[in-house]
Amino acid sequence: MSSSWALGGPAVPLVVAAVLRRHSTQRWYAVIAIWTSLVWLAVGGLTWHPLIQGRTWAILLDVTNLVAATSAWDSVGWLREHPRMAPHRYYGWWSLFWAALLGIALAHNLALAWLAVEFSTLTSGALIIEVGDRHALEAAWKYILIASVGLIVGLIGLVFLYASLQYQTLGWATLNYQNLHGQFPHVAPIIRTLATVFIVAGFGTKAGLVPFHTWLPDAHSEAPSPVSGMLSGVLLGLSLFTVVRFVEAVPTARGVFLSGPHLLTIFGTLSVVIGALALLVQRDIKRLFAYSSIEQVGIMAVAAGLGTKAALSLALLQFVLHAVIKSSVFYGAGHLSVMYQTQRLKKITGLLARHPAGAVWWAVGILALAGLPPLGLAYSEWLIFRQLWQHHAYLVIGLVAASLTLTFAALTYHLMRNLWRDMDALAPAAAASEVL
Repeated sequence: MSSSWALGGPAVPLVVAAVLRRHSTQRWYAVIAIWTSLVWLAVGGLTWHPLIQGRTWAILLDVTNLVAATSAWDSVGWLREHPRMAPHRYYGWWSLFWAALLGIALAHNLALAWLAVEFSTLTSGALIIEVGDRHALEAAWKYILIASVGLIVGLIGLVFLYASLQYQTLGWATLNYQNLHGQFPHVAPIIRTLATVFIVAGFGTKAGLVPFHTWLPDAHSEAPSPVSGMLSGVLLGLSLFTVVRFVEAVPTARGVFLSGPHLLTIFGTLSVVIGALALLVQRDIKRLFAYSSIEQVGIMAVAAGLGTKAALSLALLQFVLHAVIKSSVFYGAGHLSVMYQTQRLKKITGLLARHPAGAVWWAVGILALAGLPPLGLAYSEWLIFRQLWQHHAYLVIGLVAASLTLTFAALTYHLMRNLWRDMDALAPAAAASEVL
C-alpha cells in the first residue's frame, strides 16, 4: 500500500505549484485540467492489475482521480461564469481537497484515514467560503462545525481502540486494518461495542448518513458546482468506505445488535427513506441532488451491512456509478443556475426549447440517477435487492423499494418541469390573451 501513496501523491504538489500564479488565464485553467487528466490516466495505468482484481483501494483511487479530472475541466467553464472568484485561491484549495480525497482512498490505517477526512473538511469548507456570500459562509460554518463534532466522536472510538491495544507498542501501526483484524477479539466486549458505535457514527457524519446528515444539503448547495461534484460524487463514498473497511477488519460475533453491519443497515435504511422523502419537497436544484446523495449513500450502506463479499462488491459498484452520474448532474446544475440566474427549480423550465442538446444530456443524467433501466444504477440497485432477498431482509427491501419508487417519481417530475415550460404559469397568460 505504501507504493500506492507514491502513485497518487505527486499529482497534488504539482497542481499546487502550478496555481501560484495570481494572474491566471483561461489557457492556464485548461493546462491544470489537462494535467489532472494525465494524472488520472497515468495512475490508472499503473494500478491496472489491482484494479481488474477488484482491489478496493485501487477502485477508490481511480474513481477519485476520474472525478477530480472532470471537476478540473468543469472548473474552466465555472470560473469563466464567476469572474469574482479568485482563481489562485480556488485552485489552491481545490488541489488540497484533491490531496485529502487521495489520502482517504489510500489510507490503510484508521488514524490516517481520520486525519485525511478531517483535512477534507477544512479544505472543502474553505472552498465554500470562497464563494463569498452570506449563505455560503453560513453553510461552511455549519459544515465544519457538525462534521468536526462527528469526527471528534469517531476519534473517541479510535482512542478506545488504541488504549486497549497499546500493550503492542506498535504506535501508529496499532490502528492498521490488518492489525485490528487480528487483535480486535482481544479487546473487552464493552470497548468493542463502544468503539464500533463511535467510529460508525463519527465517519458516518462525513458520509452523510441519517441522522448525522444535517450539514450536507446546505454545504453541497452553496459550494462551487465543480466542488459539489467532488463532495457528493467522491467524498461521501470515501467516508462510507472508511467505515466499511473498519467493519470488514473487525470480526463480530453473530447476534451482536450494535455491530458494524447492523449499524450500517440501520443508518443506511434511514438515509434511503429520509433522502427519498426530502426529494418530494425540494425547491432548490442543488439541494435536490444533495438529498439524492444521502439516499444513494444509504443504498451503499445497506449493501455493505450485509457483510458478504458479493454485497460489498455491489456497494462498491454503486459507489462507482453514483460518482460518475452525480458529479455530472451537479456540474450541469451549476451551469443551469447561471443560465437561468437562479437555483429555484420552479424557474428552471423550458430547457428543451432553449437548449435541445443540453436537454438530452440533462435528461439522461436525471433518469440514470432515478434508476431507470437499463442505465447503470438500475443494474446495481437490482443486484443489491437480490442480495437482500437472499438474506431474508424483507423489511429493508420494503422500505428501500418504496423509497426508490418515491425517488423515481420526484426526479422524473422535476425533470419534466425542467424540460418543458411550466404550464401552470402559462395558463393565466393564455386566459388573459383570450379575454383581450
